[in-house]
Amino acid sequence: MPDVEKMSCAQISFAPLGTEDIESAVSEVLEIIESSGMKHETGAMSTIIWGTPGDLSAIIEKIQTRMNGKTKYIMDIRISNTCGCAKEDGKCGI
Repeated sequence: MPDVEKMSCAQISFAPLGTEDIESAVSEVLEIIESSGMKHETGAMSTIIWGTPGDLSAIIEKIQTRMNGKTKYIMDIRISNTCGCAKEDGKCGI
């Protein structure tokens, strides 16, 4: 199990601009997240991803690299250094 002190989480909301086909762009971003193998939870308005700071930065960069040139977008990102994954023994539950 990962060390709780090394884990973070990011909440990502991706909103394509200037297109009526919002679903395909959002689906592509979700595919990137799902194929990462990182623990994540997808809600109606955002996705939360758990990982090391380096892993989170890498997935954000991958989303930007893939989506740049495909659509204009706003990506709202909130990062916390408290992942909320600690179990009673102090170990990360992810």
